[in-house]
Amino acid sequence: MQKRRVRRRRRQGCGCVAALLLLILAAVAAFWAASRAVDLWGSLEQRTQLREALAKTFQEEPPSVQALLVTQLGEEAPLFAQGEQTPLPPASLAKLFAVDYAAEMADLEEVVSVNAQALALTKPGSSVAGILPQDYFLHNLLAAMLVPSGNDAAYAVADYCGSLLSPQAGAGQERVESFLDHLGVYLQEEGYGETVLYDPSGFDLQAVTTAEDVKMVAERLLSHAWFREMVAQSSYTATLPDGSLQVWQNTNLLLDPTSEYYHGNVTGVKTGSLENCYNLVVLYEQGEQSFLVCILGATSNDARYQTAQQALAALEQILAPAA
Repeated sequence: MQKRRVRRRRRQGCGCVAALLLLILAAVAAFWAASRAVDLWGSLEQRTQLREALAKTFQEEPPSVQALLVTQLGEEAPLFAQGEQTPLPPASLAKLFAVDYAAEMADLEEVVSVNAQALALTKPGSSVAGILPQDYFLHNLLAAMLVPSGNDAAYAVADYCGSLLSPQAGAGQERVESFLDHLGVYLQEEGYGETVLYDPSGFDLQAVTTAEDVKMVAERLLSHAWFREMVAQSSYTATLPDGSLQVWQNTNLLLDPTSEYYHGNVTGVKTGSLENCYNLVVLYEQGEQSFLVCILGATSNDARYQTAQQALAALEQILAPAA
C-alpha cells in the first residue's frame, strides 16, 4: 500500500512538471508570436513609408530615364517601378548575364589561356581592361568584366566557355557564337525571359533586357560572396596565375571617393552605356537592409547618377533615422 502511494505521488509530481513545462512553452511561443507580429508590422509600416517617399520624390521631379525599379533584396513587390517591363538595350549590363552563366558552368579557379583570336573581336570604341594573350584565372576575367567593364575580358570568357561547350569549335568567333547560343537557352530556363543577347560584352544595340530581368540577375549574383567583393571596390587588384598583378578602376562613380556622386552606403553593382543609353544598377545598404536601384535608358551619364541619388535620398528619409 505504501509503495502504491509513493508511485501515485511520483506520477502526480511528474504531471505537475509536465504541465509547468507546457505552460512555459506556451508562454515562450506567445511571446515569440507577439514579437514576430511587431516585427512584421514594423516592416510593413516601413515599406509603406519607403514607397510613399519614393513616389513623392519622383512625382515632384520625374526621372530622366525610361525604366526605374527600386526593390529591397529578398522582397518580391517593388518599392517603386516605372517602365520596369520596357525592353531596352542592356549595354554593358549584358555582362551580368554572361558572368552569371559563366560562373554556373565553370570553376572560378580554372586557368584560362586567353588567345589573340578572342581579343581581336573587341570592337573599336569599347571599354577595355587591358587583357593580354596570356594565362588568367577565370575569376580574374570576371572581375575584368565587372569592374572596368572590359569588353576584351567578355570575349575571352565567352571564348573559353565556348571551348568547353563545343570542343570542336575554332578559337574566337566560333566559340563565342557557341557560348551565346547556350547562353540564350540558359536565359530562358532561368526566367530571364525578356533578355536577348547577341554579344557577350553588350556592345550591341539589337540586344534587349528589362529592369525586372536586371534586378533578377543582380540578386542572383549578389548571393555569391566573390561577386559582392568584386563589385564593391573602387579599385580592384587581380593576382594572375604567374603572380603578376593587374589593377582596374571601377566605372561606378558612386564608389569613387573623389567623385561628386560618391555615396558611402553604395556597395556595387554595375554601369552600362552605349550611344545615348545610360544604365546603372546600384546596391545600397543601410544597417542590415539591402536595396537595389535599377536604372535603364537614362538620357545622359549625369541623369543616371542623379536619378540614383534621388532614389537613395528618398530611402534615407526613412532609413537614416533608424540607422
